[in-house]
Amino acid sequence: MDKYNKKNFKKIKNKINSQYKNIGRVYNPALRSNVSFNSNGWHHLCYDNNRSERSKAVQINKLRFFSNAVNIIKKSTTIQEYRRGKLSIDGKESVVEWFAFWSIISFIKLIRIKVIVRRIGGLNGQYHFWSVMPFWSLRQGERFIGSAGLEYE
Repeated sequence: MDKYNKKNFKKIKNKINSQYKNIGRVYNPALRSNVSFNSNGWHHLCYDNNRSERSKAVQINKLRFFSNAVNIIKKSTTIQEYRRGKLSIDGKESVVEWFAFWSIISFIKLIRIKVIVRRIGGLNGQYHFWSVMPFWSLRQGERFIGSAGLEYE
């Protein structure tokens, strides 16, 4: 992460957190339901599944694409990925589902992002925003946002 991002990390994070808190929920046509923007999603942007803080660079990367995530949820009519599993909450096992929506946000820079919506509790559960991540690839040992072969994928 460059000096500019390190210097302004807290400012950027606070700005996006303020926006996040004001969203509440948005309607998603693919799920035919509202998606809440609750503390679970915000926490997942900043912390990994082991409850360790994500690196500042990873957080900046997720926060940078967050405003796109809201629009993607509002406009997506097709679920591109689906995963189902089990989660233990207070000793009780519950069904957890993840729904992914992909979107190309820049043809020029070849950037596409994936937005994840999660639901706990099966059909009775509420949908909530879970994550946003840019597609990346490794070329010559370096991580690149976007894809040189995007038009062929």
